[in-house]
Amino acid sequence: MWLRGVILLMSFSLAPLVNAEDYQNANNFSGSIALGGYKTEGNTQTATFDGKFKLGHSYGKWSSEAVLKATQVSESGIVSSDYYEALLKSIYDLPQHFYTFLQLRYREDTFGGIYSENTYIGGFGYHAFKDNPDYSLDIELGYGERVTKKLIDGVIRDKLDYDPGTHIGIIGKYSFTENDALKINLSGEFGNDDDYIQKEISWVHQLFGAVHADLTYESRTVTRPGVGKVPTDEKITVKLGYTF
Repeated sequence: MWLRGVILLMSFSLAPLVNAEDYQNANNFSGSIALGGYKTEGNTQTATFDGKFKLGHSYGKWSSEAVLKATQVSESGIVSSDYYEALLKSIYDLPQHFYTFLQLRYREDTFGGIYSENTYIGGFGYHAFKDNPDYSLDIELGYGERVTKKLIDGVIRDKLDYDPGTHIGIIGKYSFTENDALKINLSGEFGNDDDYIQKEISWVHQLFGAVHADLTYESRTVTRPGVGKVPTDEKITVKLGYTF
């Protein structure tokens, strides 16, 4: 299932390369990498790592994006948090600021009770303020399927959720100075017994050249947390990054 979804997304992303109508358009690539963390020694021994890699591609009316995120925290040599997430998304622009999209997401959060989770989503969106370079707003509605392997009492269990029409996404960006931008990404998956809302709010400041600082607040709220777990996980990170 996961391999089939990846092949479908790759076909969706690379379709413009065989579309004669788009031959006059150039391939544009962009990306960024940001890393943060700290390490303490002495009475307290703690190591924290947080990283994010992003690669984008556009070709005519097509645009695709790949994002990888990783977080790990260890205390006295014992890992206490281990989170990985990968996102692949491809968009095709339609008339009147509308677009269609296909999105695949994979994540692991063993300390949060998620051994692995694959999400497949397709749907439509709307580009508001598309012609303004200082701010943008995308609104999405779609449906998909989520396959989750959960850790319950130390045992891995499969759970299949099929969520028709339940993906909601809001993606915004506002550049309030030449070197400062506020980015907001809100998404929700609804219609089953473990719905969630995910938030990511970032302030990105260009320091010099292609080097930037990234201050990010992230949270995920689930409707049914595991036994002994709170419904909302939150974190604030500061990372140093490079844009290419």
